Amino acid sequence: MKSVCNPIARSLSAIALLAGLAMAPAHAAAPGADGPRGDGIAAAEPAGVVAALQAAGHAAVLTQDSSGDPLIKASIGGWSTQVVFYDCNEITHAGCQSLQFNASFIPEKPFDAAAAAAFVRDNRFGAVTVAPDHSVSVTWDVITGRGIDPSVFSLVVKSYRLALDTIGSEVFSPANRPHLASAAR
Repeated sequence: MKSVCNPIARSLSAIALLAGLAMAPAHAAAPGADGPRGDGIAAAEPAGVVAALQAAGHAAVLTQDSSGDPLIKASIGGWSTQVVFYDCNEITHAGCQSLQFNASFIPEKPFDAAAAAAFVRDNRFGAVTVAPDHSVSVTWDVITGRGIDPSVFSLVVKSYRLALDTIGSEVFSPANRPHLASAAR
C-alpha cells in the first residue's frame, strides 16, 4: 500500500504546485521580476531615460560620472543640465533607483538665499542653492524605483524646465536666457 500512496501523494502535490503557479500573478513568475518593469522610465535603465528625454525633444547623451555611475548631459529647454544617477550598485554601477536633474549657472542679476527660499516654497520638488561665488544650482530629485509612467516622467521634465525658466526670468535679461517653456510642450 505504501508504494501506491507515495506516487499518488506525489502526483497530488505536483498538481497542487502547478495549480498554484497557474493562479499566481504573471509578474511574480516573470524572469527579471526584481529588475525594471519595462513599462516605465527607470533610473536602472539609463538608455531609457535618454530615449524619454530625446522623445520629448531634448538633447541627451549618456556618459558616466567620475565614479563610474551613469550620467546624462542634456539640454532641457535650452538649459545645460546633468541628470545624475543615485542609489546605484557600488561595484557594478547598475540598478540605480533615483535621478537628480541639475543645472548650475552664474546669474546676471542678484539672486540670494532669500530668493532661493522663495523659489523652494513655490516649487515642491526643486531645491536651489546659492554658492559663495553667487552661482545658482537648481536640482530636482526623482525616485523611479522599478519605473514610473512615461507621462509622469514627462511631467517631471516639464516641471523642471518651467522651474528653470522661472529662475531664468528673474536672473537673466531676456536676450541672455533660453527661450521660455511653452505650456503646450
